[in-house]
Amino acid sequence: MESPMENAVVRNVVASLAAVVATLLMMMLPSLGGAAAPAAAATGTGEGAPGRSNDDCTRSCGNISIPYPFGIEPGCYHASWFNLTCNHSDQPAKLFLGDGTVQVMEISVPNGTVRINSTRLLYTVDVGVSTASGTWGKGLPRGGPFFLSESRSSVALVGCGAQVEVRGGDHNSLVASCAAVCPLDGGGRIVVDTSSACTGVGCCQANIVLGYDFYSIQIHKLNGSVYALPASVYFVDQGFRHTEDMSAVYGHFPESLPATLGWVTSNYTCASPYRNLNPYDSPSSSECFVGNHSVCVEGPYNVADRGSRCGCEVGYQGNPYFPDGCQDIDEGTSPDIYPCYGD
Repeated sequence: MESPMENAVVRNVVASLAAVVATLLMMMLPSLGGAAAPAAAATGTGEGAPGRSNDDCTRSCGNISIPYPFGIEPGCYHASWFNLTCNHSDQPAKLFLGDGTVQVMEISVPNGTVRINSTRLLYTVDVGVSTASGTWGKGLPRGGPFFLSESRSSVALVGCGAQVEVRGGDHNSLVASCAAVCPLDGGGRIVVDTSSACTGVGCCQANIVLGYDFYSIQIHKLNGSVYALPASVYFVDQGFRHTEDMSAVYGHFPESLPATLGWVTSNYTCASPYRNLNPYDSPSSSECFVGNHSVCVEGPYNVADRGSRCGCEVGYQGNPYFPDGCQDIDEGTSPDIYPCYGD
């Protein structure tokens, strides 16, 4: 006859075996045709992957498309830097970076660019004063993912008898400079170039090949200059040409002109040791490996350690931040872009 203690041991063993059997049955249910329990939904904090497939994300503002990694609602953008604001008080609605300071005109994921409305910088070097100064980059996050495009940008000065200097980087070194003059004819009248070319008479421009998110600007009055006229400085796309409604003599300047920013989604280079991590564990460095035919892209950038973004393999196009975002290009449908000299 078994003792009470022995009975207790037997009951405990039976209970343990029952618990193990129940657990095994639960694990086998999906393979036996039962419905698996849904995984816990990701909670969007504005960063990482949730917004990639979120149907509730706003993907346009006015006539401007908003592709991921950009977005408006929390959970719809890659990181807080890529949060946008859509202002519906204007018609059509206007799109802005972050808090609504810098207006966005176009976003390109394949090119890694954002076209913005770059506000003018207006200076007047008065009589007896030789220099005026200011800055460019208001509204751009310092140390963030955005920087002036190194392949498309220039500084333009519309003015008379003045020189502009642009400095940037950790050491505030000289990045670009140009000078504009307005010669006087025999009657003492100012002569300006009416060909619209910005080549030094009433207007000058210089390419910017070091892309930063902040620049300091100085306007110097040229030696011998007798003008006390306003000068307007623009950070614009290369090939700037001034129009008839711009006048250094009469002070007619546009409020803003288009400029192009580059952007990265990672501080790491493509050779980073973190590149093989799960993209949802390290959204800053490995999101490029989330889908088929997506690759890591670096520059080329003249500023070292810029970081990287994602792109599609050669022969593919689309949004590389989606699992199936890069699609094969049918070159035969666009012979003007992809010429073929055979079958």
